[in-house]
Amino acid sequence: MSRVVITAWGALSPFGVTPDALWDGLVAGRSAVQPIAKHVAGGLPVTTGGEVPVETSDKERDLVMSRRPINDALAMAGLARGETSLFWANGLDTFAHEGGELVERSAGACFSAVAREHARPRRMIATACASATQAIGEAFRAIRAGRVRAAVAGGATVMLTPHYALGFAWLQALALDLDGEAPGAACKPFDRMRRGFALSEGGAALVLEDVESAKARGARVLGEVVGFGSSQDAFDLNRPPPDGAGAELCMRRALDDAGLSPERVAAINAHGTGTRAGDPAEVAAIRRLLGERWKTTPVTSVKGAIGHPMAAAGALQAIAATESCRRGLVPPTVNLVEPDEDCQLDHVVGAAREADVPVVLSCSYGMGGQNASIVITRGGEHA
Repeated sequence: MSRVVITAWGALSPFGVTPDALWDGLVAGRSAVQPIAKHVAGGLPVTTGGEVPVETSDKERDLVMSRRPINDALAMAGLARGETSLFWANGLDTFAHEGGELVERSAGACFSAVAREHARPRRMIATACASATQAIGEAFRAIRAGRVRAAVAGGATVMLTPHYALGFAWLQALALDLDGEAPGAACKPFDRMRRGFALSEGGAALVLEDVESAKARGARVLGEVVGFGSSQDAFDLNRPPPDGAGAELCMRRALDDAGLSPERVAAINAHGTGTRAGDPAEVAAIRRLLGERWKTTPVTSVKGAIGHPMAAAGALQAIAATESCRRGLVPPTVNLVEPDEDCQLDHVVGAAREADVPVVLSCSYGMGGQNASIVITRGGEHA
């Protein structure tokens, strides 16, 4: 089987339009969640979110969130679309107003527009908030099996519309506005005062390659994907089983796939959305996975800093996880002040933590019970 390395990436996040902007914002412990003008004007119960600072029409925003990070990643890698397969997540449908009319573009239509110039296979992944992690995992497996030499994997989403703000508020998943609270404090992963996530948008693409092909063309290796696991809870549409059994299963499957024991995990980039039900279920899964090492294994979540960009979340997390391996630095979980009684872990809080991080688990869990985890290393250090 082939080893699979990460050789390039591109990212649009609420911190900016480059992977460096994402990493710098996360390490600084800042929140990019801000008031959304059209939500404020509409008097919605949720007026904050993570908005990407890029100018484009609402109608074309979904295409920009996909095309720009893909183009940036390919340019960094020195590859063309025709040389790479595509494993991509486009989230939910996109809504926009044009000439007074409500316009909807399906996620499938966006994917088709983006995918047509890439080599086969071209796969659209739709596993809710686990989609981008699933896409990276599917690309990893295809390359490892020798079916694909190089692929672009990741996802994009556009969620800052009244339709989704009202819908997720109705599901009691969003952190509703509180008088006197700073907009950036809306999402509080694992904190005792958490009350839901902040809607966000963004896109991120990673170029994965067979290591021998990457070496032959002199590509820079940023990290290595060594394992992937997924599972399906079949428990409830909107919440996980309280014991986090599905999350634990997919993490164990990812480690088994990598040939690694849980003792080798040096850090976890958690899903950590700040919901009342999701966070403790994830913590329960991590504690069983790690045993007593839950007290000394650093855990972080990016959602307090950038909100929850749904189908893009796992790809943005994967970039952060790989950077942690490369730089020996784990970003803090923004807005985590006092972990809840049922959310006790070795959380990174306040400031980034220096740590030797040769192996990171990056995890995503979605509505409908979709779970996905990938194992990332510096490149060959697991052998």
